[in-house]
Amino acid sequence: MVTAPRKTILVLGAGVIGGNVADLLTRMDDRFRVILAARDAARVGERANLAITVALNLGFEPQLEWRSVDVTDLDATASLIAETAPDLIVNATSLQTFWAISLLPGDIHKRLERAKIGPWLPNHLATTRAVMRAVADSGTAAPVVNGSFPDGVNPALATVGLAPLVGGGNIANLIPTLERACAEMLGVDRRELTLRFAAHHVACNAISSTGKPDPAPYALSVRHGGREVADEIDQEALFASVVGKFKRVRGVAGQVVASSGIAAVAAALLDDERTHRIHVPGPNGLAGGYPAHVGSEGVALDCAGGFDQDKAVAVNAQGAHVEGIEDIRPDGTIVFAEEEMSVLTETFGYRCREMHVDDVDAAAADLQARYRSFASELMQ
Repeated sequence: MVTAPRKTILVLGAGVIGGNVADLLTRMDDRFRVILAARDAARVGERANLAITVALNLGFEPQLEWRSVDVTDLDATASLIAETAPDLIVNATSLQTFWAISLLPGDIHKRLERAKIGPWLPNHLATTRAVMRAVADSGTAAPVVNGSFPDGVNPALATVGLAPLVGGGNIANLIPTLERACAEMLGVDRRELTLRFAAHHVACNAISSTGKPDPAPYALSVRHGGREVADEIDQEALFASVVGKFKRVRGVAGQVVASSGIAAVAAALLDDERTHRIHVPGPNGLAGGYPAHVGSEGVALDCAGGFDQDKAVAVNAQGAHVEGIEDIRPDGTIVFAEEEMSVLTETFGYRCREMHVDDVDAAAADLQARYRSFASELMQ
């Protein structure tokens, strides 16, 4: 077990992702003091007690506390941050999880899937913006790891000076499988490979769902023995293996993978001894996912081998458009793509072609009201 003083991590949100992150952090050699915070006092307490019980059964000595806070109450959230003095903050808040639509009848679910995540951006941006405003008001210098659609939220918030340092999950969910598959195809030990991948959430999700990134682009570099070997790999077969031999449980149960990516980034940022090679979404306000070096000094892109940073940024910009986000302008205006937005308009009447980041609360309220009314009628 680690004997150094524990560093404090404040996890905002105790749903599937936030709860899983708390679980994982309390099982990391007793390195961290974890504070789990969410709106419902009874539920967050029960979730924290679950994490504590499991950690104790595994032989750890967790330091896990819990608090009740509504992140849309900026004063209360800023006060919580000031009181707990975290070394790092994890944001796992959202007005609606991406998988909520899977609870609708099958034909409606399939229709709404065509909208991808882009038009739903207000659900994730509204709470993350509230968190980042509270962070600014609290005066803390703690870095923030965002687990709420960082591919789109982080670059949007960057336009108003509120970007989290980095995200977690998304692109990272795919990397272990790609490494295993590449190693098998090349007939080498996985640990001998250096794999770098750049792609937006939409490409990563498509690969995990269908075995194909299309139509979103990607950049791939695989190095072995000091040379580039990506061209020696059948990349179509590589991606197909994600839903073939290497297929894993997805859905709600599979969210532990995204949670592990977030926990890995948090732990790396608090490691004073070395940097870690991790794939991350939304680093330093960029859209999409990238290979990076992560450590106590921050996050630095690790684009090398088969592609450079310009290539990585370009494929992610194209991927954002496929996701339904046509543009994020420097002035903070977000332009949504017509094709994806029209799915929501035709299904339950929500329409927002342009929105400024600072107007997200109104857009999110409209989106939530229309969707909840629609879903309620369906489920009657």
